[in-house]
Amino acid sequence: MKTAPLRRSALLASLASLASLASLAPLAPLAVAGELRDPTRPPLAFVAGRHEAAPVLSAVMSTGRWRGAIFNGEFVRSGGSVDGYTIEAVLVDGVRYRHAGRTTELHLPQALNMIKKPASLPARATSGANP
Repeated sequence: MKTAPLRRSALLASLASLASLASLAPLAPLAVAGELRDPTRPPLAFVAGRHEAAPVLSAVMSTGRWRGAIFNGEFVRSGGSVDGYTIEAVLVDGVRYRHAGRTTELHLPQALNMIKKPASLPARATSGANP
């Protein structure tokens, strides 16, 4: 009858080792991922040099009654907001916006400002026949 306590203790020891392996199971995908991580490196949230993308002004449109702009891919008027940027004013060639407590102006490139409508249509050449 002395073999029963030995079997029980061996069984308990093997269950304990299985339990310790099971506690490591959540770490298994990290080892399989193939990327080694330096344990002394700070988390990504603390890595310096992370900046958000600069805002993009694509167009400014105006009629006699209102002015709007395509800012970060969305149409917006004065007082509107896009992606955390508040548009304070839509200017003739840009926008004035407020973001993170700072007011900044963003203007269209000069090449876009140079597009003008022709004053009149050019004269057509006649074929010689009178209409």
